[in-house]
Amino acid sequence: MRIVFFSYGTRGDAQPQVALAAGLVARGIEARVAAPENLRSFVERAGVEYAPLYGNSQTILESEEGQRWLRSGNVRAFMSSVAEIARELDPHVFASGLEAARGADMIVGGTLIEELSVTLAEHLRIPFTFAHTIPCEPTGAYPCPLVTTAKLPWAFLNRATYALFRRLAFPIHRDAINVFRRELGLPPQTATAVGRARELGVPALQLWSPHLVPHPADAYAQAVTTGSIRVPASVRARLGEAIPSSELVAWLEAGPPPVYLGFGSMPMPTLETFTRDVLALAEALDLRFVVCGGWNDTEVVSALAGPRVHFVRAVDHGWLFPRCAVVVHHGGAGTTFAAAEAGVPSVVCSFFADQPFWGSRIAALGVGTHVPFVKLNQRTLHAALQRALSEDTRSNAAELGRKLRNEDGNAKALDALERIVRSGAHAASAT
Repeated sequence: MRIVFFSYGTRGDAQPQVALAAGLVARGIEARVAAPENLRSFVERAGVEYAPLYGNSQTILESEEGQRWLRSGNVRAFMSSVAEIARELDPHVFASGLEAARGADMIVGGTLIEELSVTLAEHLRIPFTFAHTIPCEPTGAYPCPLVTTAKLPWAFLNRATYALFRRLAFPIHRDAINVFRRELGLPPQTATAVGRARELGVPALQLWSPHLVPHPADAYAQAVTTGSIRVPASVRARLGEAIPSSELVAWLEAGPPPVYLGFGSMPMPTLETFTRDVLALAEALDLRFVVCGGWNDTEVVSALAGPRVHFVRAVDHGWLFPRCAVVVHHGGAGTTFAAAEAGVPSVVCSFFADQPFWGSRIAALGVGTHVPFVKLNQRTLHAALQRALSEDTRSNAAELGRKLRNEDGNAKALDALERIVRSGAHAASAT
C-alpha cells in the first residue's frame, strides 16, 4: 500500500506532508512525497521517498514575478502573479505529477496543488484527501484567509469570500488542467477542486490546532481538524537539525533569552540593511537576537555577529523557540505553531498568502502582534517587540503553549489517512 503526497511551494508547505509520510512508513505503509526539485534534498534527507515535480519554488519566489507576490498586498495582484507563472509551468508540472502518482493507492493533495492531485486520483480511481494548512473549506465563522483578515459582520459575507476566491482562482489552472484531463479521458473541470469537494465526496484534513483556529460549527462534514503536525525527533535527527551547534549553545548560555528573527523561505533583498536595524534595536531595547537566514545569504552579514546578534541557518524550532523571549517570523503555518507551542509570544511580519491570516490569529488570541512586512521598519518592530514582551502577552502565550503541547495532531492525521486509504472509496468523476 502506497500513499503519495503532493506539495508545491516552500519547505513550510512540504514539511507537514514529510512528517506524515515518515509516520506512515513507521506504521508499515509506503509513502512518497512529490514536490518541486529544490525540495528533493529536504525530502530525501528526512528519509522519505521523493518524486520530482517540475520547477523550483525557490527560484519562483526570488524571480521578478515572485517578488511582486511579496509586494502585492492584495488578492487580485497575488492571483495575477500566480496565473502568469502557472501558464508556463502547468503542463510540465502535470506531466511530472502523472509519473509521481504511479503505483499510488491514495493521493493527498496539499495547498497550491489541489487541481492536479484530485485529477490524478480521479484518473487512477483511488482515494483522495485534501491536506490543508489554511482554511479552504467555506464557513460562516470567518472569511477566506486569502481574501481578507477583516472580521465581517455576517456569516453569509464570510461564506461569500470563499466563493469569491474560487472565482479568482479557477481561471489560473482551468485551461491547462482541462487539456490534461482530456488527455486522461476525464470530463472538463468546471470549478476548483475545493469547490467540488462535496460533489466529489472527498475528505479534507485541516492540519492546524483548534486552539489556534476553532473547528467551525458549519464545517464541511468530511473536514477533520487534526491539530498541528510536528516533525518527529527521528526525522529532525536525519535532517541534521536535532542537535544544535556548539556555537549556538554557547552563545545562548552567555546571556538572557534572545529574540528569534527569521522569515523562513522568504527572500530578503535588503538583509544587510535590515540586520543593521536589528543591531540598533538590540542596543535600544537591551535585547539579543538570533537571526535565521533561511534561503538568504547570511555570509554578507556574518561580520556583524557578536554578543548582541548570532546568525544560524536551519535550526530545530522545537528546541530553540522555548529558549527565546519572542519569535519574530513571517507567519508560515508551521512556524506559527512552533512558536505558539513553545509558549512564546510572536511578532508576525507577513508577506503574502496565508501569512496575514496567521498574524491576525496571533493578535486575536493575545499571544503576539502582527506587522505586515511592507510596514516593517525599526520603529514598528520596536513597538511590536514592546507589546510582545508585555506581561499579559507572555502570560497568554504560556497558557496557549500548555494547551498545544497536550495535542497529538500527527496521530489524529495518520489515523484519518489510514481510515481513508483502507476504505477503498475513490473520488467520483464529475460529469
